[in-house]
Amino acid sequence: MSNNEVQAIMLILVAFIPLVGLTMALTPRLQPRGEVFSVSVPTSAWDDPRIRRLMNRYVVIVIAATALLTVAALALCLMGNAKASLAVVVVASLALMAIGYGLILRYRAKVQGLKRACGWVAQSQQHVATIGEGVEQAPRPISLAWNWLYVPLVALTAAVVAVGYGSMPDAIPMHVDISGNVTDMVPKSPMVAAFPVALEVFLAAVFVFCHWMVLRSKKGLEPGRPASSSWAYGMFAYAQTAFLLVMGLAFTAACGLDMALAMIGIVSMGAAVAVIIGVALLCVVGSLIVGIKYGQSGSRVFRMEASDKLLFDDDRFWKLGMLYCNPNDASLFLPQRSGIGWTVNWGRPAVWAMMAAFALFVAAFIAICMAMVR
Repeated sequence: MSNNEVQAIMLILVAFIPLVGLTMALTPRLQPRGEVFSVSVPTSAWDDPRIRRLMNRYVVIVIAATALLTVAALALCLMGNAKASLAVVVVASLALMAIGYGLILRYRAKVQGLKRACGWVAQSQQHVATIGEGVEQAPRPISLAWNWLYVPLVALTAAVVAVGYGSMPDAIPMHVDISGNVTDMVPKSPMVAAFPVALEVFLAAVFVFCHWMVLRSKKGLEPGRPASSSWAYGMFAYAQTAFLLVMGLAFTAACGLDMALAMIGIVSMGAAVAVIIGVALLCVVGSLIVGIKYGQSGSRVFRMEASDKLLFDDDRFWKLGMLYCNPNDASLFLPQRSGIGWTVNWGRPAVWAMMAAFALFVAAFIAICMAMVR
């Protein structure tokens, strides 16, 4: 690739840093009003000046760290040091996540102290359920049947590989560096040619599992407004599953079909890498937009009236504010407490079995891939 193309890819990579930083900075503000830094509080607590100071301090620190790391990565990028830029992007993104969650834990302890000092205690645990005609008409996640769209995508990639197999070179590139230079090649074989198809099947399985997890999740309902929060959660789940499908199809195609075209020689390996990075960046941007629009569990769809009463408190089940562990809760999946999306109930043996099965699935895929390109 030309120097301009390499620098363009490096700039796209650097763009991940401010996106990660912005996501972390906004995380506490996108939660339901009954939660502050992973602590259950009355909804009126959001207007407490002490809470506001913690929120503002969190944003300032995360944004400052984001700016410093972005400038450092951009400087390396402009100097043309591709490998160093890539290393900084990876390290900076991980560092921002560590800083963000570290601050959340620190401020969580402060909010817990404030909660004790103010006597914010739930007098009774109010659980809610929604029934009736309005609930039947409420938005829902898109059907799992939409994931059949992965089948024609995988079939198309398989057809491209089969038709273009004769045009593939005797040695097929399997790895390129950030500059687009091929660093690893393997002899041509049907197994090697089938790698893009196997990769698409693996990615499709992961995205379908995530979609199924949302469908099986406990709803994020608020005791103070069961009907409106049910509707808001439905809109949130619909948007998230629709975006998950679009994102999954786009990323799967970028990784599989694009790689198959590169093997045949229709596109260069460098161009294929650029497409994958570009699609990944669009996925991050889209995820951030959906999160800002709807908030966690639809918390930004309808504004909840402030209340001084704490109707529900399950803080004891959230370890470190992020890991839910409640053996008495039959739910395997539920909206997460810190961030946008869903998590698992580590108090259920079925979850441990499921995670072990998933780990074996990933390990098996890696082993198969290593055998295919050997």
